[in-house]
Amino acid sequence: MFLYVLGLVAVWFVYRWYKETKRVPNVGDKYVYITGCDSGFGNNLAKHLDKLGFCVVAGCYTEKGEDELRKASSDKLTTVPLDVTDSESVSKAAASIKGLVGQNGLWAVVNNAGVATPSGPTDWLTIEDYKSMLAVNLNGVIASTLSVLPLIKKARGRVVNVASVFGRISPFGGPYCVSKYGVESFNDSLRLNMAPFGVKVACIEPGFFKTSVTDTEMLKNNLKKLWDRLPQDTKDDYGPTFLDTSLGQLDQRFRQLTDGDLMKVVSCMEHAVAAVHPRCRYSPGWDAKFLWLPLSYMPTCVADRLFLKNSPKPKGSTEDPATLLSEVVPSHLALAGALLLVILTAVRWSILDSRRLDSFGQRHVLITGCDSGFGNLLARQLDGKGFRVIAACLTEKGAAGLAGAASPRLKTLLLDVTDSASVRSAVELVRNEVGERGLWGLVNNAGRSIPIGPTEWMQLEDFTKVLDVNLIGVIDVTLQFLPLLKKAQGRVVNVASILGRLALTGGGYCLSKWGVEAFSDSLRRDMQHFGIKVSIVEPGFFKTAVTRVDLIDTDLKRLWTRLPQDVRSSYGTTYYDDYVKMQDFSMGILCSPDISKVTWCMEHALTARFPRTRYGAGWDAKLFWIPLSYLPSFVSDFVVNVLLPSPKDERSI
Repeated sequence: MFLYVLGLVAVWFVYRWYKETKRVPNVGDKYVYITGCDSGFGNNLAKHLDKLGFCVVAGCYTEKGEDELRKASSDKLTTVPLDVTDSESVSKAAASIKGLVGQNGLWAVVNNAGVATPSGPTDWLTIEDYKSMLAVNLNGVIASTLSVLPLIKKARGRVVNVASVFGRISPFGGPYCVSKYGVESFNDSLRLNMAPFGVKVACIEPGFFKTSVTDTEMLKNNLKKLWDRLPQDTKDDYGPTFLDTSLGQLDQRFRQLTDGDLMKVVSCMEHAVAAVHPRCRYSPGWDAKFLWLPLSYMPTCVADRLFLKNSPKPKGSTEDPATLLSEVVPSHLALAGALLLVILTAVRWSILDSRRLDSFGQRHVLITGCDSGFGNLLARQLDGKGFRVIAACLTEKGAAGLAGAASPRLKTLLLDVTDSASVRSAVELVRNEVGERGLWGLVNNAGRSIPIGPTEWMQLEDFTKVLDVNLIGVIDVTLQFLPLLKKAQGRVVNVASILGRLALTGGGYCLSKWGVEAFSDSLRRDMQHFGIKVSIVEPGFFKTAVTRVDLIDTDLKRLWTRLPQDVRSSYGTTYYDDYVKMQDFSMGILCSPDISKVTWCMEHALTARFPRTRYGAGWDAKLFWIPLSYLPSFVSDFVVNVLLPSPKDERSI
């Protein structure tokens, strides 16, 4: 039996190898647009594809980059100036490409442009640090893709997105992992949307390679710059030796992990462009294949233990090694497969999970998005438990309604999480309220879902509307309230979604929730030293304002009617009606009216002595979506495609 199974596996690998060896013909007629070609992967790929005969259009950020690349390439290669953060620059590049490719369309776009700094511990950063990197690594990918998507569609071509293995696991603080998680989500939703049109979408997830992005001197200077601008009290938290220790470890880790052979990545990019049957994902680098990817599938406590063990400790660290060890033991026991030990572990976990804190009346909790839904119910729920709740509402009507339904102990304030000035005002109000006790809990609940729908129907502004609330808002609020949370050694509860694990639809919602997952993981690892516990709540589908089908349908109608006629024709005259019907039907089946299942998870994260890292709320989350997120991409793609109608001119792939 064992040999039989082994034989089947061997046959499958041989078939896969044979299938992947086939290359597309007539490469001399195919145009490939590559961003970020000044150096590194993009530069090497441009020269490599040029040698293979492709018509390469290389986007470079600097004139120097353009000049050097032209000198090293054939006359067939074309360069265009490109700043992916500038919509005008992106549009000009797309117009130039349209003139070059003519009626044949664009065979491939390779979204390679990216930056790695500023990066550092979460509480060393500002919201502007996050915005600047997201503008390049995430918004730039979206803008560049959307600008040439009609040309790609015409050629039934390829989209190749360069993410990172740190789009799967978030081992360090800063916006890099957040941006790459977003790229993974955008990649998945785009793949689902464009598959019926013969467009293949692939994601490259490199490990550590020696490029300008991983230049150790640049990264060390980045850390020094961040350290120098820190307030003295934050420096005191970390201690005088923390920076030097961090710089030493950075040197050591990069010597151990970085690979100088960039062709490992370039060959993956080339395969995604030139193979008849490209993969969904490529993971170049030994560290990606054998360390980071396996680690991303393991329980969070295992990854946390590994990262904390190998990171420098701040002077003010409250980390208890014995506690950390006890948290990781259950995972090892479960893996051992001994039934008795599994039972003992389950009993122990149940006991720890049931232990609660006391003195609720001395603890302040700030909740965002309390006008309705989860936030509103949680505010009333915690108020009934005796907490000193500070409920942040977007509207005066929401604040007045909540105040009327709660005790006089509950306080309300107006907060727009997309406005940093509004957040700063809220910080001052809360600081005056909590005094020296600090803030026990912060629940980042504010969010929106629309615009949501097929990626091709979107514009960059549709993505940023959602990202500004669901991701940038969460980060800004958290960063500004961290000093008060440190005082109380409190809790951060970030409301993500099951769509932070699976990208089931286009638009900014899934991207933002993937980003929240990455931000929460890095925040948890950075703040564990200071006694702050960070939990993520991942609800399934529930009946709230975010899932109101009338609002979603109205916005979908807006997106559909503004599409060019040729795009609508490619979907067919009945596609919009079919899409709305199937979406409404799915929502009716999946959405639970019992939102207390979610607020119970939030309450547990605030009141338990040992809160969980993640809470899956709802039967659909626990029994369907979370298991599905661990399966290969083709399985989840099949499930989603069953739930959605097919465009009129669907082609065989």
